[in-house]
Amino acid sequence: MFHWRRAAVTTFAIALAACGGSADSGGYTSGPSTKPTTPSPTPNPGVPVTTNSVTVSPSSFDPADISVPVSTTVTWEWNSCSGDGYGGYSTCVSHAITFDDGSGIVSATQSTGTFSRTFATAGTYKYHCLIHGQSMSGVVTVH
Repeated sequence: MFHWRRAAVTTFAIALAACGGSADSGGYTSGPSTKPTTPSPTPNPGVPVTTNSVTVSPSSFDPADISVPVSTTVTWEWNSCSGDGYGGYSTCVSHAITFDDGSGIVSATQSTGTFSRTFATAGTYKYHCLIHGQSMSGVVTVH
């Protein structure tokens, strides 16, 4: 005796398997993806970022820790102002960068603009905001 239900289920399972699905999926299947996948890089905490610019925000340096080759000029750019300036509303925060290496290099106290330093010697250069202290600090690693 011919069992049409068994034949229909078997035919469905074969067709589903040919499309890359599974008969055990509860009726929902997804075929193979045609979009190539590219793994996204995973940041490694504690490893300095390789860049030559740092954003000075209202309460931090971004990135705080960077790594550059010898003879690289690093530029800090102030991005401390927000608000529209109308009606006396403005939230500009002043910062001054000072280095902990005893070099005496200090940026101007400012809330906009840039400051640059060229690093001619390999080493670790810690710095902080002269106004906000060590709670706003960073490191330039020169290799």
